[in-house]
Amino acid sequence: MVIATVTLNPSLDLTVSVDRLVVDDVIRMRGIRKDPGGKGINVSRVVNTLGGATIAYGFIGGHEGGALSVLLAEEGILTSFIAIEGDTRINVIISELDTGTQTRINAEGPRVKVEDLERLRSRLWKMGGLYCAAQFMVFAGSIPPGLTRTVYRDLIEEARDRGIRPVLDTDGEALKHGVKAKPYMIKPNTYELERLVGRELRDAEDEEIIKAAKEVLDVGVEVVAVTRGKKRAVLVTEDRVYVGTPPQVKTVSAVGAGDSFLAAFLLALLHGKGFEEAFKWGLAAGSATAMTPGTELLKAEDFHRLLPEAVVEEV
Repeated sequence: MVIATVTLNPSLDLTVSVDRLVVDDVIRMRGIRKDPGGKGINVSRVVNTLGGATIAYGFIGGHEGGALSVLLAEEGILTSFIAIEGDTRINVIISELDTGTQTRINAEGPRVKVEDLERLRSRLWKMGGLYCAAQFMVFAGSIPPGLTRTVYRDLIEEARDRGIRPVLDTDGEALKHGVKAKPYMIKPNTYELERLVGRELRDAEDEEIIKAAKEVLDVGVEVVAVTRGKKRAVLVTEDRVYVGTPPQVKTVSAVGAGDSFLAAFLLALLHGKGFEEAFKWGLAAGSATAMTPGTELLKAEDFHRLLPEAVVEEV
C-alpha cells in the first residue's frame, strides 16, 4: 500500500538562522540547513518517517534538482522525477531565534514545457503499472510557469479513471479548477478555504467553517479537512462532522505542519483506521512538525508521544 505524491514545483529549502533580522545591517548567521521542499515532497517525507511506503513524482532540474534528489535518497524515499531544462527553485527561510518568527522568500520556479508534462504523464500511467500500488495520489503545491491552472484538474481525472483516490492540496485558481474534478479529499487551511468559497473565514467559528466545507462536498469532494494552526481543526465527510483540538506545543516553525497532517491522516486510513482516529493522527503530526525549526519536519517519537493528546469529537 503506497501513498504517491506529485509535486510540480519542488524546491530546495535553505533555512538561515539569525538572532534577529535587522534591515540594512550586517548580522551573523547562527546556522544553516538545506531540506527538500514542496508540499508533495513534504507529504512523502512524513509518510516515510512514520514507516509508510511512498513514491514521489515531479520535475527537477540543474544542480539544485540533483541536490534535492540526493537528500531524498539519503532519507530512503523512492523518487521518479522528470528532468527539465530549468533549475529547481531555491526557497530561502530566515528564522529569527529571539522572536521565533520566520521570513519566507519563495522563488517562482522553472518553466515547465508541455512536453515535460507529457513525459510525467507517461511516467505516472505507463510505467508497468507502478501507480497501481498507490491507494492515494497527492497532488500538492503551486503550479510552475508554463503549465495551466487546470493541470491538477486533468491529472485528478486521470487518476480517478485508474481507480486511485486523488487528494488535492493547493490554493487559488488551481484549487478552484481542481475541485471540479471531484478529488477524494482536499486539505485547505482557513485562508485557502475562504478563497475557494469566496468569503472571509479567518475569524469564523467552527460552524461557519463546517458550512463552507459542506459546500465543497456538494461539488463531489468526499472528505474536507481544514487545518487552522493552533485553533480547532474541522473534518467533514459525507456523513460525519468532527472538530479536533491539536496537542498544544511551543511552535518553533509552522512550515510543513499542514503537509504533515495530510501525510499522517492518509497513512492512518491505509492502516485501516476510521476517520476519527485518522484525524487524531493528523493533528498529532501537525503539532510534532510545529516543534521543529525551519523546514525540518516531525520526528516519529514526537508524533507517538503527542498522539494521545489529540482530542476529536463528533458534532
